[in-house]
Amino acid sequence: MKIRNLLIAAFVTIGVNAPAKEAKHHYFAQTSKSYQSKNDYGNNEAVGHYVNSKDTKIYYEIYGKGSPIVLLHGGLVGSPADMSELADKLREDRKVILVATRGHGRSQIGGVVPSFEQKADDVSAVLDDLGISRSDIIGFSDGAYTAYLFAKKYPQKVRNLIAIGAGVWEKGFVQGSRAEMKTFEDLKNLDKRYWNEQLDGVRPEPERILLWFEQVMEYYDSASVGEEVFKNVNARTLMIVGEKDANAPLDTVIAAYEMLPNAQLGIVPNAPHPVLLTDFDIVWPMISKFLSKQ
Repeated sequence: MKIRNLLIAAFVTIGVNAPAKEAKHHYFAQTSKSYQSKNDYGNNEAVGHYVNSKDTKIYYEIYGKGSPIVLLHGGLVGSPADMSELADKLREDRKVILVATRGHGRSQIGGVVPSFEQKADDVSAVLDDLGISRSDIIGFSDGAYTAYLFAKKYPQKVRNLIAIGAGVWEKGFVQGSRAEMKTFEDLKNLDKRYWNEQLDGVRPEPERILLWFEQVMEYYDSASVGEEVFKNVNARTLMIVGEKDANAPLDTVIAAYEMLPNAQLGIVPNAPHPVLLTDFDIVWPMISKFLSKQ
């Protein structure tokens, strides 16, 4: 294993961050102990915009001023609200662009395969709509794979890349949590409140949700992200992973790290896949330090 730029967090927080006032919308797996922003990220149409991208409309929100940074949430159950604590921190001195990836949140589903490459094209359309030529980008899980593809396809548009919970993805790999999701009902039963809200007022095409679910699952079954992608991501990159991540097992993240030309790796001991939510107090210093060294 290459030794350069390997970071290992030396401590672990127990539980999650302190609760705050309950917001209008519930994000996936949110509990009374979860972080809750006063900002209804992903559902604040006062700062929301739409851009046409290929066959659909992509929704995004902008907060703060300064150097731009794009935030990309996870797939299937993800939404911009997942990135709330990160957005609250970054917007203090950055222009934060929260994108709802196609089929998620207020973005439409479209008809093409929702591949990581297509979602990278959608991100490019958002930046073009804003007249932004270059940006930092942070992605979690599905959003991190989208960020890798974006950095590969649009290298001139990326300054720094942070990928959380995303390593080598071999064709046919079924992530830990996805193994339990045979049908949309299985997915819905994981958090009924979240899905009831999503299908009753958030997602613009609830009547197409089963088609969307099938599209995503079929794509995940056929997807592959490996050497051809990672060796062509030249952006300065920080990878973060929980030691116990079942969706992006540690060995797959280390394998991707070995392929990336300019990467650092942060491992959070004993942490699961949604490390940004469960261990933010460890993850945030990694992100802040990385971004401060341009």
